[in-house]
Amino acid sequence: MEDNIKDINDLEIIDEEKPSAFRKVFIILIAIFLIILVLTYLLTDPLIRNIFTGLIESNKVKNNIVNINSMNKLIFQNSTYDELLNIYDNNIEKEFKVCLKGNIENKDYYITSIYIPKTFLQTSNQVVSEYCGNDTIVDMHSHPLKHCIPSEQDFESFSLFKQINNNAIMSVMCERGRFNFYI
Repeated sequence: MEDNIKDINDLEIIDEEKPSAFRKVFIILIAIFLIILVLTYLLTDPLIRNIFTGLIESNKVKNNIVNINSMNKLIFQNSTYDELLNIYDNNIEKEFKVCLKGNIENKDYYITSIYIPKTFLQTSNQVVSEYCGNDTIVDMHSHPLKHCIPSEQDFESFSLFKQINNNAIMSVMCERGRFNFYI
């Protein structure tokens, strides 16, 4: 029986090697470097940067209300929001233009009706149409999915429209329920 009992000195003690502090720091630094490398690539790509910036600048509709900025709202009344979503759904592959009519109260825009101006050309990244009437309070058009930033042409056209109605704003609809506004 004594043969089965081994002397404690005969037992092999196995120490688990713990990673050295240098190795831990080295792995963390490599991970940070790789994250920075990926972010730099993504944020310097103009397409990705445009999408990222547009998503930051734009707002989503909640209960038929969307923030224009921190102080003003656009409020869809009656069935105008559903009508706009229907137009969006029917033009998912191409840009469209709509004119939103209504009234402005306390700097909030209340939309009571929508109409589509005469359209001459619609492509996946361009819409050419007549200007909205002078009773339009929001000059809106769509952009391809998640591209919420207006083009230089958009700004030029809106500048001309502001001469017709100085109180109007421009909006870009860049996905179902997401808008970017310019005053």
